[in-house]
This record gives sequence, C-alpha cells and structure tokens, in this order.
Amino acid sequence: MSPAIATSSGAAGAPAAAPGGKYGVFTMKSIKELVSADSSRILIVFHNKVYDLSKWAKFHPGGDLAVRHMNGRDATDAIIAYHPDWVIDKKIPHFCVGELAPNERTVSSKISLSYRAMDQKIRNLGLYQTNYSFYIRELCKFAAIWVAAVYLVLAFPNFYGVLASAVCCSVLWWQAAFVAHDAGHSGITHDSWTDMVMGISLANFFGGLSLGWWKKNHNVHHIVTNDPEHDPDIQHLPFFAITPKLMQNLYSSYYKRVMEFDTVARVMVPIQHFTFYVLLSFGRFNLYVNSLSHLLSKERVAHRTLELVGIAVFWTWYLALLSSVDLNLMVMHILVSHMLTCILHVQITLSHFGMDTAVIENESFAELALRTTMDVDCPRWFDWFHGGLQFQVEHHLFPRIPRHNLRAVRPLVIAFAKENGLTFHNYKFLEGNGIVLRVLRAVAHEVKASLRVSGGKKCN
Repeated sequence: MSPAIATSSGAAGAPAAAPGGKYGVFTMKSIKELVSADSSRILIVFHNKVYDLSKWAKFHPGGDLAVRHMNGRDATDAIIAYHPDWVIDKKIPHFCVGELAPNERTVSSKISLSYRAMDQKIRNLGLYQTNYSFYIRELCKFAAIWVAAVYLVLAFPNFYGVLASAVCCSVLWWQAAFVAHDAGHSGITHDSWTDMVMGISLANFFGGLSLGWWKKNHNVHHIVTNDPEHDPDIQHLPFFAITPKLMQNLYSSYYKRVMEFDTVARVMVPIQHFTFYVLLSFGRFNLYVNSLSHLLSKERVAHRTLELVGIAVFWTWYLALLSSVDLNLMVMHILVSHMLTCILHVQITLSHFGMDTAVIENESFAELALRTTMDVDCPRWFDWFHGGLQFQVEHHLFPRIPRHNLRAVRPLVIAFAKENGLTFHNYKFLEGNGIVLRVLRAVAHEVKASLRVSGGKKCN
C-alpha cells in the first residue's frame, strides 16, 4: 500500500510513491488511517516530514517495539533524545516518504519547544561529551573487585574467604550494571557498536546476563514508561502490581500474551508490600531466565553469538571458581552473591514503582518523563552508590548523556519543570522507598477488597 496524497481536509488523492520514490503529502489523519489499515506499516513524523520504517524496524538497534510504539505519531522529541546527530543527518533521511500538508505542519507545544531549547543548551555546555577517565577508573575498579573475588576463594577456601568473595561478586555485578546501562544507551563512546561490545563484555562475560535482552526491554520502557499494557518494567505479575488495572487480564504488547490475574496473583499481590524486598532478593535469577529466553528465541537477535559466548564464559569461570570449595560453601556463595544484588533491584524499581501509571493521549515526551519518574536526592560523594539511577528524570529526558554529567543537568531540568508548570519528583532514598511501599500497599488493599467482593474469583 502506498501513502496517499492528502488534501487539506484529509481526503485521499492520487497515490504517492513508495520509499525511494516521489514525496507524498500527508495529514495526521491519513497517517493514522494507513497504519490502521495495514498492521505492518510503520509511519512516523519527524520535524513535519513523514518516514516509512516498515521494512527497517526489525533492524532497529533498540528493537522494533520501540519504533512501533511511535507508529502514527510525531516522534520528533523521542528521536532527538535517543539518536546522535549522524543518525539524524545521514540515516533517517533515507526513509523519508513525504511531509505533512502545510496546514498540518505543527507548531510544537510550548513544552516541546522548551525541551528542545534545553537540549541545545546542554549541547552548548558540552554535557554530551564523555570524560573517559571516569570510565577507565570504573573498569579498573571492576578488575580489582573481580581479582579479589577469585583470590579470596583460592587463597582462603573457608567460610570467611568464600563469604568475602561472594560479597565482592555482588558488588561487581551491582556496580558493573551501571556502566553496562550507560553502554546500552550508547552513552559512553556514542558509537552504538563500540558501546554494545563494551556492555556485553561487562554484562555477559562478567555477569552472565544478556545486554541485548536488557536493551530491547529498556528502550520500550523509556518510550511507554509506566503504561500497564506496554511497559515491561512494571509487568511483574503474579508477584507485583503497581496499579489495579493489572487485575483486568491486560494484554502485554511486549510479552505478546495476556497477563492473567491468576490464582498465584490473587495470593501474592494482596501481600506484595510485605514480600517486596524478599522477592527482589531473587531478582537476579529471573534475569538469567529472561536473558536466555531472549538469546534462544527465534526472533532476530543482534550479537547473538557473542552474547551466548559471553554467558558461557561467565558460567565457566564462575563454576570453576566455586568447584574449589565444598557444596555447602558453594551454595552459600551463590545465594549471598546473588541476593545482595537486591540493592540494584530496589534502585531500579524505586525510579517508577511509586509514580503515575495513567495513560494520557498526546502527552509530550518530556511530560511523560517527568510524570512517571522520580529522582533520588543524595550528596555528590554518594553518587557512586546509585550509579546514575539517582538522576532518572534527567536520564529519561536525555538518555545519551554520560552518567557523570547528569548532576550538572539537574538544575536545568528543575528550571524547565518550573517554567512549564510540571512537577519535578525528587526524594531522599528512604522517602522514595516509603512512596513505593505505600503504592504497593494501596494496590494490595484494593485487590483484597475486590477479591472479597467477587468471592476470590478472577477479576475481568
């Protein structure tokens, strides 16, 4: 199906050529009609031009779902946020198939214009530039922690040596996740291939997790933050529900299945505010399952071989290390090292679990980020502990900015929010945890009340 030339009233006229041919002139109405009529069609708007990404979406480094969630919409702010200039200048133009009709060319909202002005100011201040010495220090730290973890088991194969080694592994996986996160956003060298390989080296070879799985999951999360039907980062049934909407057997566009509010959910969700931290202690085991499910799936997976080799190398060195101690000490090492990474899962959920889950039509990119995300207020000397996750509002607005520059961005974001009448959510770590627990408790009580009324039957 070729795009139609739309008149000012939105009626279709003569057909325009497919990608690579003549321009078509579109209205937003005609774009929505085209993508509605053909589920394989992906049309987005960027700076009033129309781009057909139908055939290319499956090759998108951030996964095709991140693209599909922008289908039929103006994606200007999101494209600016997630893509470097060379992609915008050299790659995206190849997919241009037309432009909006003159009377449809939007004068962007005040908030969008203000967001773009803030982005330009950040560029002028050089805050997209990476201080490589910061990441070199991080990598040296990781190497030292890994050597210590190995040495402690080999030199002191007793309770205390193995326990200390387990703590070292936990710290390594916790802290390395922050750099892998930066790499997954191309926020270090700003070259997607280089950063991806760097991230795989940390996540897969030293942590046993798939960076590709995380990247696919995480990019969708950024585009549809806290959307109960679309954001995989809040789809944790049968154990957690941060909105009563999840009682309604919603269909997950990410997992491509109905999230049934089943018997286990009816038991676990009403007590989720009690089990929250306990279950997070086992979160890393779930990440192993998600990683392998992604890499062994039939869908197209970039860097599949490298990632599988990395995970094989991880389990080789890790199990070889543990084979030097008896079974009891081995089990202790596995449980302690994995369960102590609970702090990372607390930090990740803290950013969004206590925030709004409403779905607002035609909400701007910046408004979504500020409404669904919270910062953690901490002193500069404690930045190492949070690894950039304390600046989640800034990160959601500008995901490619190197972590060490996010503190300098915060005053600009605070001023932006004030200027546009938006709320900047910023809480102390314990205060933020309290907000999350109150949300979990409120949903638990609502679910319990609904089950009481329905006699414990499924909620539809």
